[in-house]
Amino acid sequence: MSSQTYRSHRTDLKSSRTWGAAAAGGLVAGVAMGLLMHFIMGAMPLIGGLYGQPTVVAGWTAHLFHSVVFALIFAAVIGSTSLREYGLLGMIGLGAVYGVILEIVAAGFVLPIWANAVGVGGGLPVPFIALPGFVTHVLYGVVLGAIFGLAMTRDWSKPTDVEDAERATVEDAERAAE
Repeated sequence: MSSQTYRSHRTDLKSSRTWGAAAAGGLVAGVAMGLLMHFIMGAMPLIGGLYGQPTVVAGWTAHLFHSVVFALIFAAVIGSTSLREYGLLGMIGLGAVYGVILEIVAAGFVLPIWANAVGVGGGLPVPFIALPGFVTHVLYGVVLGAIFGLAMTRDWSKPTDVEDAERATVEDAERAAE
């Protein structure tokens, strides 16, 4: 009979799974949000303009960079508090709240101040709060929370069906050899 060791399904900030889940969640959430920003709002040149390149390509590059950075911040906050114990639905809810916070802070204040400082956006008002921004940021948060939550709450202590089948085959072979 063999013994097996499984990792706990809870990880901490030192875990590469935590940071990988956050980065992956940030990229996927950034793409989902970015598609709305690009096709409905036409905002990608403005985002690129924050870096002196008011193009769609620069906008996408900057947006995806921001998406990963904000996802890593989300993981740092969640991972360093008792919030890390929330299940998948809790993570999705936390992601939605995080999206609202991002809309208010990043898009509502940082974006217009930065855009006005570098001369893009045509003099955006401060705060710059708009319904499409809330929709895109909540979408980002929900997708981030879902991906991060799935990665962090999967019970790694339970073998998968494939592992069960492999173990059964080995155990059957061991019994047959006895």
